[in-house]
Amino acid sequence: MTDIARLTKSELIEEVERLRKLNEELAAVSGGNGRFDEDELFDLAEEAEGDELFLVTETGRFVYVNNAALDMLGYSEEEMIGLSMPAIDPNNSRAAWLGRVSRLKQLGEAEVYETVHQAKDGEIQAKQITALYVSYRARNYVLCIASRIEPTVEEPAVTLVRSRERILMQTVSDGVLVVDTRGSIVESNSSADRMLGVAKSEIIGRSCVDSRWRLVDSDGSSLSISNHPLMITLVEEEPLFNRRINMLTTDGTRRMLMINASPVFDESGALTGAIGCIRPYEDSVERREQQLREERQNAMSRAVVQAMVTAGSADDLERQFCEAMVQRGEYALAWRGVKKDTDERIHPSCSAGDATDYLMKIKVRYDDSEYGNGPLGRAIKSGEVVVVQDLSADASYAPWLSQADRTGLHSLAAFPLIHDGEEAGLLSLYSRDRNHFTANELGRLKELVSIFANGLVLRQRIEHARSLHSTFGTQRALLEAYEDLLPVAVARFDHREPFRCEKANRHFAELVDEPFHSTGVEGSFVSDFMYSVYHRDLYQQLQTAAKTGAAGADDVLFTDWQGQEMRWSWRIIPIAGSAGQEELLYVAYRLDGSPAPTASLPAAQESVPTKTKAT
Repeated sequence: MTDIARLTKSELIEEVERLRKLNEELAAVSGGNGRFDEDELFDLAEEAEGDELFLVTETGRFVYVNNAALDMLGYSEEEMIGLSMPAIDPNNSRAAWLGRVSRLKQLGEAEVYETVHQAKDGEIQAKQITALYVSYRARNYVLCIASRIEPTVEEPAVTLVRSRERILMQTVSDGVLVVDTRGSIVESNSSADRMLGVAKSEIIGRSCVDSRWRLVDSDGSSLSISNHPLMITLVEEEPLFNRRINMLTTDGTRRMLMINASPVFDESGALTGAIGCIRPYEDSVERREQQLREERQNAMSRAVVQAMVTAGSADDLERQFCEAMVQRGEYALAWRGVKKDTDERIHPSCSAGDATDYLMKIKVRYDDSEYGNGPLGRAIKSGEVVVVQDLSADASYAPWLSQADRTGLHSLAAFPLIHDGEEAGLLSLYSRDRNHFTANELGRLKELVSIFANGLVLRQRIEHARSLHSTFGTQRALLEAYEDLLPVAVARFDHREPFRCEKANRHFAELVDEPFHSTGVEGSFVSDFMYSVYHRDLYQQLQTAAKTGAAGADDVLFTDWQGQEMRWSWRIIPIAGSAGQEELLYVAYRLDGSPAPTASLPAAQESVPTKTKAT
């Protein structure tokens, strides 16, 4: 036994504290609530109405609940002591409770408010609470006295709404996370549990940026607090839409997720937390829009290549090109403008789209006036592509803005048409959407416009020279000029069996096996160099074209001998040879992957059973 008379002052204080803690521990062992007296606590509440009593820490944890409250909520004493206030009171989140405690400290008097308690069986009970910040047995607590509010006509509706919220949260396919003002997760649905790959018991109470979720930035580093959409929403108190984050899967690969987040406020307007809806990027609206864009771009590419082959004149080419941009690219207006020696205006040469009336109501110049310093004037003077994502935000577009608004045009891209140092005017594309010209689409458009400019210049040169007098001759000469320009496989064959190859470009040579891959195929027959594994029925298709006049197919799936799947568009067209004889022209264009052919030709049929020589 310690001799108290020999203790110093500081040692005496430590001994008293030790004995006090020991007394509390013994009381807890002997009855759990032995250190709390219900009558004393009701006396502290003075005249508060109610028979349910809760003693709660400043952080919201229950330390004492009387029998009346336990009976009302349906919990045992052991279950209740392990809970905190938000577990039974959905209106008192952790953040809301801390704010209430702060007010009680400042006021120094009781606060009366109405809320609802959720019983163990899910029943919603309307309550009136009298809360008071008290000091009891040398410790500070919040003392709550609750009384049941009798159900009114509106009470079943409140319960029904909350029930619907819970049902909706658990049945939606999107993952849903609810966080408090500190970013700690207070609720999640089963979809979110599956996406995060963690049991709900390990999710609730943890931070939304916890390392268990394996969230990473684009560079592979762990997602920081400042970059997490839910944390950004809490700080800025504004909703965020379609934010992308990456999550590492169990095998180490990345999975992209799309998050929409919104702040949550209470009736007084105070921030209480945020809610986030998570969806795999593959299932998102943005991904579907991207796929539609890719399909449109592929359709534009096919239409442009076909125009290069079939157009018989420069006028025919620009008409087909503008129509392809409108029909395949879904632009509201596509038009080509040209210069004339009579003035400094940009004159429409060809247009397509349902907004063509717009051109009748505007004038565009390339001088130094306000009509010459807009996007189109700058593009034709500088020789550089000019893109305006929002016409209303571009001050230089002011002379045409009112008419553009009435027509419903909101963004544009202007492409100078130049090939081999020769100008061929300006191509302008208009969209009804703002911010339409994304980086990927703009890159594809530049390639197609470059091909269009090449076609215009070459056709104009040929037309001026008047060296060819028939459509077949024009097509043959143009395609010979394009053999090293277009990313297509081109070959000319004798019109009669056994179809000797008269000429083939380097892309066509890349499609055949050795030794022809190195030596070329000119002078050889189809049956010598084209095996069935590459093009099973080329011989038959040449026969068809020789008899009927043409053969071909669009968007054909072809699998080569290595198992690689590719999509192709190809044509066989009768043309006139240099000596006036008939020839067959073969043109193939790959739709997916690298635009230049690399492994095989497309087949008009889907499978190749064996590697046998065509007959």
